[in-house]
Amino acid sequence: MKKLCAILALLLASCVNPYAKFYQGVQDARQSPNYDSAQGDLKIYSTDDFKRDSQALMRHGYIPIGKASFNIAVNQVTKGQLQEQANKVGAHIVLISSKYTHTISGAIPLVLPQTTTSYSTRTATAYGRGGTVTAYGSGTTKTYGTQTMIMPYSVAHADFGALFFAKTKAKVGIIPQSIDDETRKRLETNAGIKVLVVVEGASAFQADVLPGDIVLAVGGERVQSMQHYVQLLKKYEGQTVSFQLDRDGKPVEKHIAIH
Repeated sequence: MKKLCAILALLLASCVNPYAKFYQGVQDARQSPNYDSAQGDLKIYSTDDFKRDSQALMRHGYIPIGKASFNIAVNQVTKGQLQEQANKVGAHIVLISSKYTHTISGAIPLVLPQTTTSYSTRTATAYGRGGTVTAYGSGTTKTYGTQTMIMPYSVAHADFGALFFAKTKAKVGIIPQSIDDETRKRLETNAGIKVLVVVEGASAFQADVLPGDIVLAVGGERVQSMQHYVQLLKKYEGQTVSFQLDRDGKPVEKHIAIH
């Protein structure tokens, strides 16, 4: 029975944490100077639309720091594994989804020892001058062998996905993304970043910067790339500076405090 349980355990479980194995992203968000360490316990939310719910979280200051996606047997995934990886990378919130894909079925042979015991009884009679004497005796015979049992199994698999978020203290409140080629052609420049989300309550929110705006310059300096934009925020930290924007083809200027 112990051997049977061991085989079933190997078949139905795994010690590998899939959220850790397939994780891509920041290894420890706590190393960021803008990390908000005052957040409470980890929160896990199910989603059927990562894009919609991610943007909702970003509007509240939660920044995506990593992701994991994989297809695996459903009995190899636990909430504890997700919590372990989230705590490891410093996530405050995780969005998760799972969708059944298929079931793997089959059978494995299990060879078990089989021992057969047989009992026998014998009598013997002895003759002599004093008469006859009858003796009784018994014996035990053991036969050793094996028996094979066929163990069927059926394991459901699913696609799993997780997005990990950390709360940050917004310098401006603009969550940027690179501009696409169509926008570059329209603007006739490679400069700029696109406003993906504006964090509610942040200085950019108060200044009425809107999602979809293109930030062309900060403090009079053309924004060359996403990395350059981050460098400009560091350069002008603690100041209120001019942001030159393009909004649907119209030039817009905002003066925004960088914290």
